[in-house]
Amino acid sequence: MKHPLPLLRLLPLFLGLAACTRNTDTGEILPAPVPGPALYRVTFEATWSAGTHANFPGGAHFSAIIGASHRADGLLFRPGQAASLGIKDMAERGNNTALRAEIRSLQSSGAAFRLLEGSYFYSPGTVSDTIRLDAAHPRLSVVTMIAPSPDWFVALEDENLLDATGQWVAQRRVPARAYDAGTDSGPTFTAPDQPTLPAGVVAPLLLPTGPTPDGPPLGTWLLERLK
Repeated sequence: MKHPLPLLRLLPLFLGLAACTRNTDTGEILPAPVPGPALYRVTFEATWSAGTHANFPGGAHFSAIIGASHRADGLLFRPGQAASLGIKDMAERGNNTALRAEIRSLQSSGAAFRLLEGSYFYSPGTVSDTIRLDAAHPRLSVVTMIAPSPDWFVALEDENLLDATGQWVAQRRVPARAYDAGTDSGPTFTAPDQPTLPAGVVAPLLLPTGPTPDGPPLGTWLLERLK
C-alpha cells in the first residue's frame, strides 16, 4: 500500500495553483485576482436560556453589538492582555461610547475599515446588521455584553472571511466565545460591583453554567455574504 503522506504534502500546492490563472499568450501562471469589497450580514443567534445554562438571570439580554472589519493589527481586544477602556465599559455597563472612539481611531490609522453597530436584545433571540469588508481588511470582530454580569461578554474574534484561495466565503457559522474582561471580580451574574485592582487580563469565561465547566456556547454568529 502506498503511503498517502506525499499526496497530503502536495495539497497546499494544488490549492495555490487553483487560486491562480494562466496567461493564455505566454503560459505564465498569474496570481489570483484580488477580490473586490464584500457586504456581509452578521447575525448573532443567542441561545442562552434557562434551558441551556444554570443560574439564568432575570432580564437576561445582550447589549448593543459593536464591531469592525479590520486588518490583522486592528483587533478590538487580545486574550491574555488587559482590556481597553472601551472593552471595559462595554463589558461592565454595555456602554459603547469609548469602544466606538477606539474603532474610529483604528479607522483613522487604516487598521479598521467599517464600523458595525446593532441594537440590544433579550436572550434567547437574534440581532442582525450588515458590514463591508475589503481585501485589505478581511477580518471581522464583534462584541456584546452578557447582561446582567460583572464584566462578561461574548465575541466574534478576528474572523477571516477570505478562504484558502483568497476569495470571500459565502457563509460561515461561528460559536460565540465568552470572555471575562478582567476588570470586575463579581462571581455571579447579579453580583454587586467588585472592581479588580489591579485589573487582570481578558480571559475565556469559565463558570459552572452548564454540563461542562464553561457550559455550551451562549449563541452562534451567522455570517452571510450578500454581495
